[in-house]
Formats: sequence, C-alpha cells, structure tokens
Amino acid sequence: MRILYSIVCCLLFFTQAFSQKKKEEVKDTLTHEKFMTMVNFNRDQSYITFGQGFGNLEPLIFEGKLSPSYFLSNRSRRWALLANPQVQIRMLNKDSYPIRVPSYRMYLTYYQGIDFWNRGFLKDVFFDDALWFVSVAHHSNGQEGKTYDSTGNIDLDRGNFATNFIQVGLASYTSLPMGSAYYSLRQIRLHAEIHPTALPIDWYVEELKGQYGFYRLFVTYSLLGIRRKEKTDWFSEVLRRSSFEIQTGWIFDELRGYNAVDVEHRLIVDVNYKYYPQWMAEFAFFVRYYYGQDYYNVHYQKQLSVVSFGLTSNIVKMNDAIKYIGRKKKSNPSINAAP
Repeated sequence: MRILYSIVCCLLFFTQAFSQKKKEEVKDTLTHEKFMTMVNFNRDQSYITFGQGFGNLEPLIFEGKLSPSYFLSNRSRRWALLANPQVQIRMLNKDSYPIRVPSYRMYLTYYQGIDFWNRGFLKDVFFDDALWFVSVAHHSNGQEGKTYDSTGNIDLDRGNFATNFIQVGLASYTSLPMGSAYYSLRQIRLHAEIHPTALPIDWYVEELKGQYGFYRLFVTYSLLGIRRKEKTDWFSEVLRRSSFEIQTGWIFDELRGYNAVDVEHRLIVDVNYKYYPQWMAEFAFFVRYYYGQDYYNVHYQKQLSVVSFGLTSNIVKMNDAIKYIGRKKKSNPSINAAP
C-alpha cells in the first residue's frame, strides 16, 4: 500500500512539474512572439512606386526598394539580431529606360525588450511595452569616381558616395480594443542616427563632410488598424484595414553653410498611409508624402517634396500578430483583426 501511495505521489509531482513547465514554455513563446511582432513592425519594407508621383522628382517609370530580412533569435528570450540588406533603384522615363546608380544599404540591428517597462510609471507616460535597438549600417552607391566633376557639381552618374553610421533608438507600443472584435496597434519611436566623425578610421567619404549632415534625430508615430467604434459601414472597414505613420526628423551638424534653424534644409517629414485589402495578404497599397533631403545616395543635395503611391510588402500579418499583442486583454478566441 505504501508503495502504491508513493507511486501516486510521484506521478502527481511529475504531472504538476510538467504542467508548470508547459505553462512557462507557453508564456515564454507568447512573450517572444509579441516581441517579434514589434520587431517586424520596425522593419523597412520593400516597395515599388507607380511613376514619380507628384512633386519635384525627375520623370520615373518607378522607384523600388528590395528589403529582405534575416533573423537570429531565442524563443525563450526577448532579443533578436536582424541582418537587413537593401537595394534601391530609380528607373528613368527616358530613352532606353536607364536606371540611376542604385543605393545599397546594409543594416545589422540588435533588438532587446525592456522587461521592467510595464511595471513602473513609464507605461503610463508612454505605451504598455517597449524595446530598444542599436544598428550598425552602411549606405553607398558602389561608385569609385570623384564625387565632384570639373565644374564643382556632384557627378550623379559616377561620383563616389559612401558612409557608415550607427542608429540607437527606443520604441514603445501597445494595443487598444476597437469595439468588441478588433484591436489597434500604436507605437511611438525615437532614434538617433550618428555618422562618427571623431574616430581614427574614416566612416564616410571625405567629400561628404560639411555637406551631408552627420547627426540626425527622428520621432515616429505609427498606427496599425486605425481605431474607430465598431461599425459595419464601408468607411469603418477601410479604417480598420489601414495604417498610418508620420516621421519627423532634424539634421544637426554642419550642412552646406545653412544656419542651425534652417527648416527648409534640415527638416525631414515622411508620412505614410497603407491599405491592406483582404484579398491580397502579402501586399498593401500605399500613399506617401516625403519632404526633406533626397535619400537616394549621391543626390543628397536636392530637396524633395513628393507625393508617391504604389505597392508595398505586408510584413506584419495582423491576424497572427494580434494573438500576441492583445493577449493580455480578455478576448474571444475567434477575434478578428485588421489585415
């Protein structure tokens, strides 16, 4: 009888231990997936525009960016290492449809969740959760010619452009109920971009010094699933399947002799609206307004003011993401979500 009792006790002990372990594994998995959802939310997306849009870009067939990502992470921890090579091109609307010298970028980014964030006052000041990140990045056009031609102007076809930089940032995010059936994601992000000038090695082409702007600060506010009371009309459905992002930036440091408060040349404004149709899960339509320094490699001296539109990749699948972002709220397992 004692032997039988001992066996039953052992079985109960191991069953309880196994159950506790499974609960911890599920909790770790949900925490990790929630974290990875927000990492994806911060990734640069591939896109292609229809023409040059409306503004002061030269006539284009399209502008496009290919931006794949490769992850290294641990499912039981809130950290991730991301490698993100990018190629960006502009095809001109001219004879033979030439392609401008491409932009090449490479980002190596480390993301880390901030575990204490939602246990203190920070979640009341900002949003519920947060992560921080640091990137080492490279941006060039793959050319070796002199940056300036014999007339003193930038050689847009063969001129050398190359710079390496560091990004350091913080992102705070949350989910909000949208009626009884949907959630909306919100995020605010702050990051600095630094092209080091005080190191013994050169991080940039010498001709960029005093011309490009080596210190930049950006603030971004994003909504995925624009919040609105639950309704069945078509406009509410469009808002539910939409996202909106506005990023503002400022270029510090010496910039071609412009004064420190020159809004025209130092301000950057980037506004994006995306619509995720239900019948096209992998892509979204977008409309973008960009004002500021041209981001296309050696073209940096031009000030852009452009409205463009096209297709972009859908890297955050809301039907999956909301299972993790909205997990802390009571919800029906059959909850729907924006795209």
